[in-house]
Amino acid sequence: MRRVMPVVVLLLACSPAAAQPRPMTPEDLWAVKRVGAPSVSPDGKWAAVEVTTWDVPKDEGSSQLWLLATDGSKQVQLTHTPGKNAGPKWSPDGSLIAFTSKRAGDDGAQVYVIAPAGGEARRVSDMPMSPSGLKWGADSKTLYAVAWTWPDTPDDAGYRARDRAEKEKKAKAVVIDATVYRYWDRWLTDGKRPVVFGIDVAGGKHTNLMAGCKLHLPPYEPGADDYDVSPDGKELCFVGDASKDPGLDPNADLFALPIGRKGEPRNLTADNAASDTSPVYSPDGKSIAFLRQTTKFFYADRRRLMLHDGEKARELTADLDRSCSSPRWLPDGKRIAVEVEDAGYVRIAFVGLDGKRFADATKVSERSIDFARDVRMGVYLRNSFDEPPTVFAHGPGMKEPRQLSHFNDELVKSWKLGKVESVAIKGADDAAVQMWVFYPPDFDPAKKWPLVQMVHGGPHNGIMSEFSFRWNPQVWAARGYVVGVVNFHGSSGFGQAFTDSITGDYGTKPLADVMRATDWFEAKPWIDKNRMAAAGGSYGGYMMAWLNGHTDRFKAHVCHAGVYSYHSQMASDVVSGRQRALGAFPWLDMEKIDRQSAQRFAANFKTPTLVLHGEKDYRVPVTQGFEYYNTLRQKGVPTRLVYFPDENHWVLKPQNALVWHREVFGWLERFIGRGPTP
Repeated sequence: MRRVMPVVVLLLACSPAAAQPRPMTPEDLWAVKRVGAPSVSPDGKWAAVEVTTWDVPKDEGSSQLWLLATDGSKQVQLTHTPGKNAGPKWSPDGSLIAFTSKRAGDDGAQVYVIAPAGGEARRVSDMPMSPSGLKWGADSKTLYAVAWTWPDTPDDAGYRARDRAEKEKKAKAVVIDATVYRYWDRWLTDGKRPVVFGIDVAGGKHTNLMAGCKLHLPPYEPGADDYDVSPDGKELCFVGDASKDPGLDPNADLFALPIGRKGEPRNLTADNAASDTSPVYSPDGKSIAFLRQTTKFFYADRRRLMLHDGEKARELTADLDRSCSSPRWLPDGKRIAVEVEDAGYVRIAFVGLDGKRFADATKVSERSIDFARDVRMGVYLRNSFDEPPTVFAHGPGMKEPRQLSHFNDELVKSWKLGKVESVAIKGADDAAVQMWVFYPPDFDPAKKWPLVQMVHGGPHNGIMSEFSFRWNPQVWAARGYVVGVVNFHGSSGFGQAFTDSITGDYGTKPLADVMRATDWFEAKPWIDKNRMAAAGGSYGGYMMAWLNGHTDRFKAHVCHAGVYSYHSQMASDVVSGRQRALGAFPWLDMEKIDRQSAQRFAANFKTPTLVLHGEKDYRVPVTQGFEYYNTLRQKGVPTRLVYFPDENHWVLKPQNALVWHREVFGWLERFIGRGPTP
């Protein structure tokens, strides 16, 4: 067997003189090496990461595993097999790194392990389905994974027989009785559901740990956050929904299920009618940290950090008016790290069992922290509007966080980026509203510049200082536009009352905020009032149609995957919750829904609009884009439709993304030009 030697990249203190910086382009988004979440060795000397690169001409990506020395001295490429080598997880004993990969002879991705010193990876699993969401057992002898299977196929032979029969069916009709039958870009009608498997590392035997328990993980985006295994390996805690019809009355709960012995799943969170998620056992196995929402039908309800001691749960963040995500225990079992959106940044907060917490008020965003077991060290991803995700380490004795990954250093140095500012404006009801302002790289305040108001989606997904591979404001600013991004009423990261302030009236306050922000810009001597446009996707796309019905202030709009009518939006994959968001279902208060639909104001449409939509978008079905485009066309308003038959709510393929940017920037240039006014 050929032995694969790791490639070592030594990191020197100096580098050759860089070329003259240049404006950032859409192509740069695909030149960035995309670094995944780190997994730290127990001794804290190394961190394993997945690094994805894109081949734009081939329209495909590949990923390899790399090791990063936590002293910052070197990067070591660990895998070299073509395709995707994903999700590295370091074993507790430090001897192996587990990951998933599809290699020669594999029907789908399987679990592999590799020694940190390099060499040939060994396939561990031989499953008829593809596992993901890996976790190690504390004894380093068992791996756990999420995989989709049919509840009535308890073994591999049964699965393969069912799979073969399904593929050989001549009739392709689907009979649906479920309330939720598709999600994002995936149909859920084949009967498969995600469950947790245990995999023996030495022999590869895999066991469905949830067989016969009549529950499964949420069939939406199942992963490692949906389950955990106790340190003694005797109990599985998972997220499930035992309600009669989760599509009508969702109630995600935490269930504890014995491993290796008979027993029924025990509901640990039956006291809460809303969602309980993200279970993580404490290092001693006596407690489970998790996240809780208490308002049903509201995806942006505050996620509270909770602690369950086996008998009851208590909240650790009662005085924190922000949402938490991604809980992770520190090795000492005395604190829990969580990610918190706060006023335009994502910060890692450390919460003690007494509720006391600490978080640095950094001017960058931080995510995906992992901890060494034997030394005090955390390794995490840092990013901002100006910096792609980069691995850093921090611990006692370090005055400043230490940069570990350098995959994109030279590329970032080649960019000539404009200044980014955070400003406060008076929005709806004169309330304080935060807005990001992006300036062109060669901004001169003595000149007049065109403005693009970029309106975010959600509507409850506030724009944090993070690097975007899709809607990247720096790429837009590099075209010669001043770009405004308003965290309007309803945005996350500014307190629960602010997030919930648009419930039952989706358009009024965000519209007022965008208009007030535009007033702020118009008052500046460096903005050309006659060269202003607006652009947005998803809810931001809805706001484009809403703006078109309420103002002719902008010379052009860009509407990506926007909701046009909340009546026909009943075709969306997720309908439950609409009654709270809009204040009613259409049949209960037709007038209320009509008042919030941009379609109602079509008689006022005047602004030229570029409409973009993907066929596989089940969140905002493609017919929403068709309706809006057809209406504009019938009215004689300048419009163009860009249709992506192979994309979902987002445009994720390189070639399609370049077309997207070409059409968007071409549309803006047609109506407001680019760069300073001559």
